[in-house]
Order: sequence, then structure tokens, then C-alpha cells
Amino acid sequence: MSKEDIRKVLGVTAAVFAQRGQLSEAEAQEMSGLSNAAFKEVLDKVGKAAQEVKAEPGKKHDGFYDIVSHAADEYLEGIRK
Repeated sequence: MSKEDIRKVLGVTAAVFAQRGQLSEAEAQEMSGLSNAAFKEVLDKVGKAAQEVKAEPGKKHDGFYDIVSHAADEYLEGIRK
């Protein structure tokens, strides 16, 4: 697993906090250590993941860990090998 993928997983977690209003996007990006472009990619993934989680049947709310796991899935491929 590359260092960049690890940063992106951290970025996903920070971006979910930003999406929920506990951090600003700038704070989340600073915590992740990602470039502007990489953090935008992460934010886009978090937004899409939140929509997918909300659309799942039987879901009453968008759980923090559900969104993180959906958004970080691609970056975690390296640890599954």
C-alpha cells in the first residue's frame, strides 16, 4: 500500500468530518497532507459514497463508518493483496 493511498484514507476520514461540519475543508485537507487535487478527489468520493449509503435499502441514516468504508474502498486495495 502506497503512502499516497494511506494519506487518501486519512483524507477520506477527515473529509467525512468536514462534510458533517466538525472540521472545515481546509482543516481536513491540512490533516490529510494531500495536495489540492488529491483532496478534491477524496471529497468527490466522500460525496458519492454518502449518496450511495443514503440510497441503500433499510438505511435510516448515513453512518460515519459506512461512508468512510465506501469512499476509502479503492485506496484500501493494497492491504487486501
